[in-house]
Amino acid sequence: MFKKTGLLERFRLFNPLMLTGMVCLICIGILYIYSSCSVREDPDIQELYQRHAWAGLLGLGLYFAVAFVNYRRILAWSGFVYLLVLGLLVLVPFIGDSTMGAKRWIFGIQPSEPAKLAIVLLLAWLYGQRKVGRGPGLFFLTALLVAVPGVLILMQPDLGTAMVLVPTVFAMLFAANVSPKLLWGSTLAGLLAAGLIMGTVYYTETVKMPKERREVLLSRTGLRDHQIRRLQVFMFPDKDLHGSGYNRRQSEIAVGSGGAWGKGYLKGEHYMLGYLPPSVSSNDFIFAVLAEEAGFAGTGIVLLLFLVLTWAGLWVAFRCRDDGGRILCVGVVTLMFSHTFINIAMTIGLMPITGLPLPFISYGRTFMLTMMVALGLVQSVSMYGRESETHFS
Repeated sequence: MFKKTGLLERFRLFNPLMLTGMVCLICIGILYIYSSCSVREDPDIQELYQRHAWAGLLGLGLYFAVAFVNYRRILAWSGFVYLLVLGLLVLVPFIGDSTMGAKRWIFGIQPSEPAKLAIVLLLAWLYGQRKVGRGPGLFFLTALLVAVPGVLILMQPDLGTAMVLVPTVFAMLFAANVSPKLLWGSTLAGLLAAGLIMGTVYYTETVKMPKERREVLLSRTGLRDHQIRRLQVFMFPDKDLHGSGYNRRQSEIAVGSGGAWGKGYLKGEHYMLGYLPPSVSSNDFIFAVLAEEAGFAGTGIVLLLFLVLTWAGLWVAFRCRDDGGRILCVGVVTLMFSHTFINIAMTIGLMPITGLPLPFISYGRTFMLTMMVALGLVQSVSMYGRESETHFS
């Protein structure tokens, strides 16, 4: 039996590294969003850094509010949160706002972002139930729970957001030890499918064939035209430099031109001269702006801060006494790591362009608020996860 813990004791269990790393990254985001938007003539673009700052303040309030609520109580409501977000995703095709050929926003938010956290919450609650078996049944139930919102997100279309769910869910499955043989088999099957898709795209680009046959082969990949072009540009960097490959090439040039120490704050040339378009320099390609101005040294500090957040989250998971909290931490940390890795990798040309934001630094209020709430949940696990599952205060 555990002694009831007071508010002062809660503060002693508070993880300061997590809060410090998150706040530092948000401040860096404000600085470089301002840098990327300050030279623009459009007043709406010039104010993006202010909106990012206000979202950060709101996120801090949500962070602390969530952190001081026992995460077990929040997990108990995970089914309701999942259904609520699912309802918003269903409404997006009908009443959502259309931007750049995609419908992803409704009521001023992007439901696909909180959907990722809703899935993590529901799976953490499910895997935390001791009476639930860890066999194939749970694996296929997980696949169903993820597939429903995943398909709705793909319909928007938003392949990047749907894709980031894969490593997150698989990490949670591994942590929960759900049907290991089936899990490894699915992992290998997924890698094989990805290899076949990329092999097909590569084959159609390198082998001469009739246009009709090429279109048939590409259609069998199940990808949309713009997604195929992104893969083509990834495998053949010199292809379509003034079209689909433009942003990638300019991003690589910006990163390389920063050198070891960068050109200095507010002295980046690629975004100032318009080579890196304002539509991407403050969100998906913010890392290129940072690398050009702060150089390898500045980006190293950013990577170190993300490493601090990752280590802090995994440490909390290691110290947690129940499966639900432990797996919740694994899901949140994997989600953050996946976003960070994919965003930076695509910026420097190591992965295809996916349109995933860099956590806390890229402009995107819904995504940042979602990630701050997610880290607030990890902080809650830090303060409540060392108690027995039957102890609530």
